[in-house]
Amino acid sequence: MNLNRTRRQILKVTALAALAAPALVRAQTAQRIRYAGFVQSEGELKQLLAALNRYKAINPGVDIVPEFTNFSSFIDKLATETSGGNAPDMFSCNVDIVDEYARRGVLRPLTSYTPNPIDLSDYVQGAVKAATVNGQLFAFPNDAIGPALVCRADSFKKAGVAQPNQMWTWEQLAKISVDLTKANGPRFWGMEDSGSNYIPCDLFMRGMGKTLFTPDRKIGFQSADLAEWFAYWDRLRKSGGVPPADIQASVNGSDITTFLVTHGRAAMTAALTDKFAGIQTMVTNSELFLQMLPNGFDGGTMKQNHYVYAGNSTGLSAKSPHVDRMVDVVRYLHRDHEGVKLRYLGSGMIPCSKATRDMLVATGNPVDAKIVAYIGLLQQQEAAPRSPGVVGMSNMLRRMNEAVAFGRLKPQDAAAQFIEEAEKRLKA
Repeated sequence: MNLNRTRRQILKVTALAALAAPALVRAQTAQRIRYAGFVQSEGELKQLLAALNRYKAINPGVDIVPEFTNFSSFIDKLATETSGGNAPDMFSCNVDIVDEYARRGVLRPLTSYTPNPIDLSDYVQGAVKAATVNGQLFAFPNDAIGPALVCRADSFKKAGVAQPNQMWTWEQLAKISVDLTKANGPRFWGMEDSGSNYIPCDLFMRGMGKTLFTPDRKIGFQSADLAEWFAYWDRLRKSGGVPPADIQASVNGSDITTFLVTHGRAAMTAALTDKFAGIQTMVTNSELFLQMLPNGFDGGTMKQNHYVYAGNSTGLSAKSPHVDRMVDVVRYLHRDHEGVKLRYLGSGMIPCSKATRDMLVATGNPVDAKIVAYIGLLQQQEAAPRSPGVVGMSNMLRRMNEAVAFGRLKPQDAAAQFIEEAEKRLKA
C-alpha cells in the first residue's frame, strides 16, 4: 500500500464509489440508503464497497450510498448530522456511540430481528452485551477485536530482546521500551506514546483493580490513578523509551499511515487488533506479532485484563423507513458466504461470529490466522467487557497527555481536568 494515501484519499475513493453507481438505477431506485461509518484501512474500505456493490447488483432497486472515513472524522460528522436531523440510515457504532445514541433515541431497537434473520448465538457475547442498552439490542456487532501491542519482529531481533511473557508488568514494558530504543539507533523508539489511548489506560486501571468507567456509567478510578497514568508516559518520555512530544504529536491515533511502527521508527504500538492487517500490509520489511499489554504491576496480583468486544457494529436510524432492507444488508454481510468473503477475507476485520471466523481461517490467510489466534488466546481467560464511557474520550486523553508532554500541565492537573470534563459529559 502506498504510504502517501491518506484520509483524504479514502474519502475520494468513497466518493468515487458513490458516483460509480449506475445513474439509471439511482434515478429509478425505490430504496436509497445512506450507509456511513469508519474503516481502519484502505483495504478494508475497498472490500466493504465491493460487498455493498454486489448486494446492489443482486437486489435491483436498492441504492446504498457509502459514506466512510476514519474514526475521528466519522464521529464529528455523525454528531453534526444527527444534531441537524440528517442522520444516515445505517452507521458504524463503537461501544460509546451505541450507548449515547441509543439513550438519545437516534438508534432503533433491534431485538425483534434476532435470532431471525440475524442469529447472534455464536457471536462474542461481550460484543452483544456492549450493543445492548436497557435490555434492548441497538446494533449488530460486525467484528471481534481486542487490545494488543503490535510489535515489529525485526526490532526485537536486532536488540536481542525475546517476546515477553503474556503475563508481564507495566514496569517490564518500560524497561524493554528503553532497551529497544538503545539497540535500534537514533530517531527510533521502543514504544509509541500511548498516554492518549483510552484502551491501554483502561487496562492500566484494571491492573490496579479499577476501570475507566463502571457499568452504571460512572468514573471508576481516583484522580491519583489517572495522574500516575500520565506520569508513567512522562517518565518513559524522559528516559527515551517513547518519542519526545513533538514527534508523537505528528501521529494520528486513528490513522495507521501516521504510526511510527508503520514507518520503522518504533518497535511497538498499542492498538486494537483491527489495525493489525492494515499495518502489516504497509510494513513490508518485517513480520509483525501481537502481544498482550501488561497485566499488572511489579509486586502486585497478575490477572488477564484483556477483553474481546466489537469495535465496529452497525446501528440503524430510528427515523429511516428502510429497516427491513437494512437488516437484510447486515444479514448478507454477516451470514451469506458470498457477502462474508467479499466483506472480511484479508481485510483484517475478524467476524464476531465463531462460525464465520472458522470459515475465514480455513481460507489460509496468515494475517487473518494470527488475529484469530490472538482473539482465541484472550478468550481463554477473558476479562469483563469494557463499559461505555463518553464519546470523544480519545481526544480528551490526547489533549491532557500532550499538555503534560509539552510541559503545560502537571500529571495531577491533567487528571483533574479530565475528570471534570468527563463528569460533565456523563451528566449531559
